[in-house]
Amino acid sequence: MKLYSAKGAPNPDRVTFFLKEKGALDQVEIIELALMEGEHKKPDYRAVNELARIPSLELDDGTVLGESRAICTYLESVFPEPNLLGATPLERAQIEMWDRRVELMLMMSIAGWFRHGHPRAVALEPVQCKEWSELSAGATQKAADYFDKVLGLTEYVAGDRFTNSDIQLFISLNFARYMQAKLWEGRENLTRWYELMLTRPMVQAD
Repeated sequence: MKLYSAKGAPNPDRVTFFLKEKGALDQVEIIELALMEGEHKKPDYRAVNELARIPSLELDDGTVLGESRAICTYLESVFPEPNLLGATPLERAQIEMWDRRVELMLMMSIAGWFRHGHPRAVALEPVQCKEWSELSAGATQKAADYFDKVLGLTEYVAGDRFTNSDIQLFISLNFARYMQAKLWEGRENLTRWYELMLTRPMVQAD
């Protein structure tokens, strides 16, 4: 298998961190693309993913999977332990629910803040809207408050054990650091959780 990735970008990191938690990163060939230099838009990569989005997982038979959550669903079946996407129908639904909440409430607001407010993001968003960045910054803080409350009730995002939802939230918080924001600071429960995440396999160097 080949994984087309871009280190430091949130969607590719979702997959590589997932593989690290599986202890399976060395089972996949990683092909790094320079996102800010536009390597994902070149013809060679468009032949792999016509939407020019990263990540993509190319299987040995040439089949290509796009979208990070879909790739992780496939990898969960290939590397079933440790389980990260749910062991029962209810747990699978709960984890997907929290994955979506992190993505829609936090990740998307950070993306708007970054893409319309960071000078380097012009490479991704040629027409930036300052007002959208400011609105997204406010939404990001509200979402961080929400997840701080959630983590005051449970040890991990989706319950009492580490799952893919924790990977999603950790990556989101790190994404906000591009905007010089450490969203866990000043939020007791997020801080406790974030420090716990720093001990996980996903933060280990490749």
